[in-house]
Amino acid sequence: MSNVANNRRGRFIYLLNVAQRRVQAAVQDEGDGATAARAGLLMALSPDMGTPMAQLGPILDLGAPALSGLIDRTSRAGLIERCPDPADGRAWIILLTAEGAAARAEAIRGAHALNERLCNGFDDAELAIVARWLEAVRDKFPKENGK
Repeated sequence: MSNVANNRRGRFIYLLNVAQRRVQAAVQDEGDGATAARAGLLMALSPDMGTPMAQLGPILDLGAPALSGLIDRTSRAGLIERCPDPADGRAWIILLTAEGAAARAEAIRGAHALNERLCNGFDDAELAIVARWLEAVRDKFPKENGK
């Protein structure tokens, strides 16, 4: 392997960390200071009906403590409501408020714009390789113990 290839491979951790921080900053800039986590939660919620809280952890790749904190903060911001699940007294259904529905629509618009910006200049074959690599990173480093 050439030195150029070795140097590129040695920088993946650095490049991935920088990219992640910059994308999260862009999400905040696009969403009036909303966090990427909040935007993800709003986009994961059903716009028409409630979403069981238990379904949100796997969708967002969050453990129970992180999800609970995110839901508490988003509820305090007036974007969602937590209602008892009529089918299971121990469970919660998460509902969008009117303000939350508007914030969800804005988060979706922002995500589409950022995805377009990220993909600009790459063809479908290149993007397929990037997607495959990122999915492999996710799969090689699974969440442990609900973290």
